[in-house]
Amino acid sequence: MTFPPELLSYFSPGDFENYPIIKIPQTFTDNRGSIINLADGVLGDVALIQSKQNSIRANHYHQEDWHLCYLIEGKFKYEWYRIGDTKVSATTILPGQLIFTPKLVAHRLQFLEPSKFITISKLSRISEKYESDTIRLPDFNNSLN
Repeated sequence: MTFPPELLSYFSPGDFENYPIIKIPQTFTDNRGSIINLADGVLGDVALIQSKQNSIRANHYHQEDWHLCYLIEGKFKYEWYRIGDTKVSATTILPGQLIFTPKLVAHRLQFLEPSKFITISKLSRISEKYESDTIRLPDFNNSLN
């Protein structure tokens, strides 16, 4: 797996032991509640995304970008494979879980319930570079190389 240099000071390799689900390295709790730090460092975009049940997002990979996704509510099936591999892996993501998608990993999110998640990425979504970095896969399962 490619470990993004932008996150090296925040995450450690041990945080990725259960990839694609990763450990959140900083959580603070006191009598007022809690703070869950999802990422720290140089970031290009942070977005709150709402998805309807049975909808699909992604179906792509990035040449340079990476994503962290934190599920707030709902549930989705996360499918992925590294470009050049021949096997698709899948897991179900539940609220409170953080996942990581490195560059050159095709990924698809299939929403099993209405869901809300935060996505954090290296590249800004308003730049032309984001679209030119995104390789869309119309048929995820048949796009294995």
